[in-house]
Amino acid sequence: MKNHTFINLIIMTLFFSFTYSQVRYKQEVFSEIIKTEDVTYGNAPDIPFNFAFEWFTEDIDLTMDIYEANSDTVTNRPVIVFMHSGAWFEGNNEADDMVTLSTISAKMGYFAVSLTYRLGYNIFSSYSAERAAYRGMQDASAAIRYLRENHLEYGIDYDNIFIWGSSAGAFNGIHLSYMEEEDRLAATYGGWWGDPDLGCIDCAGNNYDHYSKPNAVVACWGGIFDLNWINEGDNIPLIMFHGESDGIVPINSGYPFTNGFLLPIIYGSNVIHNRLDSLNIDSDLYAEEGLPHEYWGTSSGDWLDGGPNEYFDIIKEDAYSFLFDILYPFQLGDVDNDGSVNFLDISNLLSIIIGNNNEFEPYYTDLNFDDNTDIFDLIMLIDMVSI
Repeated sequence: MKNHTFINLIIMTLFFSFTYSQVRYKQEVFSEIIKTEDVTYGNAPDIPFNFAFEWFTEDIDLTMDIYEANSDTVTNRPVIVFMHSGAWFEGNNEADDMVTLSTISAKMGYFAVSLTYRLGYNIFSSYSAERAAYRGMQDASAAIRYLRENHLEYGIDYDNIFIWGSSAGAFNGIHLSYMEEEDRLAATYGGWWGDPDLGCIDCAGNNYDHYSKPNAVVACWGGIFDLNWINEGDNIPLIMFHGESDGIVPINSGYPFTNGFLLPIIYGSNVIHNRLDSLNIDSDLYAEEGLPHEYWGTSSGDWLDGGPNEYFDIIKEDAYSFLFDILYPFQLGDVDNDGSVNFLDISNLLSIIIGNNNEFEPYYTDLNFDDNTDIFDLIMLIDMVSI
């Protein structure tokens, strides 16, 4: 009886330790970050200003700001690439929302990148708008290929690079996820008045040869130019946030900015979600009744009324939980990742503790989140299995 009471006391102590522990990639675990500005990830031709002719280009450097935790020793950190709003017409990677999210992500242990991408087009031309959107997608591809090329230098996870975009940035992430070479719009081939061919999806920015698609996308008030780009087998998870009264990017389908100024019809989050759901592709949609574009409290990425509103915290919680479940798809304590917590996991955990097994993922073995895998974790796991 005394032994049983003692074990229960240990388990209760560990439970409260577990409850109040901070979990990397779920909560902020670092207090200080390092920001490295204007890292060049590529170079590409761009039109020098809005309304310029498409043949009038000049080469520009494509840059990113990198945010990472100070003194972080993990060498396979997942990456979030943040892409700002602005309808491919305006905006920059110093927008308030992108800086805030990049900072939060770095404090959570992510390697965060706030990206610049090419801007500029004629807002009265569907042809020009399609080319601008394609350039944005190409730059997202170039950034991911750059990061994968340099994953050892940066200490990042080659297989876990995510895109989090707002408005046009969300389009970039969605397009890169589901568009293939055969889906290219006619406008991207140029030819009109000597406009240049923009090249293949992976043919701009740099010459790095790597898989260019993200491993998941967080899309805030975004959309896609063609639903048929999404096909069976396009297994890139997508979480979307969209106001049902969005007058800039319709949640269903229609012209952007609620008018037909010769811009292409776009398809919003609701119809994208339905399409993905019909193909059994992992997709979540959070549609907010009565809310407009950028409903977390920004206009073109900059905070209104002094800072983010309550919806920013809601979106942040849901989005990070979505990404965490991608990083760690199995239950805590499922040491062998076979989909269940059982006596085999106890055996594997014991083997790890005594040093006979070094092939394991620490998240599944450190049950009390004290940065150690030890007898206390074993006690908790035995209790989980015996319940």
